Amino acid sequence: MRAVLLTLASLLAPLASPGEVLAPVRTLVDAPSQATEEPIEVSIDWLTNLDYRRGMRLPDEILALDGQEVRISGYMAIGTLEGADVFELVPESCECGRSKVQHFIEVTLTEDRVRFMPGRIELTGKFSVGEVEEDGFVVSLYRLEVKALP
Repeated sequence: MRAVLLTLASLLAPLASPGEVLAPVRTLVDAPSQATEEPIEVSIDWLTNLDYRRGMRLPDEILALDGQEVRISGYMAIGTLEGADVFELVPESCECGRSKVQHFIEVTLTEDRVRFMPGRIELTGKFSVGEVEEDGFVVSLYRLEVKALP
């Protein structure tokens, strides 16, 4: 059995020119046959640094994450409502409002409700990639389904 590990690209992000998305480094590692596959580590900075335009084909490295179990960390967006089952995960604690659809990950809690957490949080869950439209507008590009908050 092979597990695919994704190395964090956030260390390389400052080296990218504006609008350029640096691909993560992939490493194949032999895993013991009885072990379960580990979640893929993903950098929120790498995902949200995408120069996105409606209808564009996303990079293969991002598309490959669709349907995968990932571990990602970030901050709850300012203005997150207590008791909801959905919130936005953003790369910086000062992010307020969603200026662009690629700048956040929509997180859905399946067995929990939101309690605002002002510090950095790490989440593990099933990741989805692709445009979701409502009333003719793209409202979501990245989604993460998790059972509960840490």
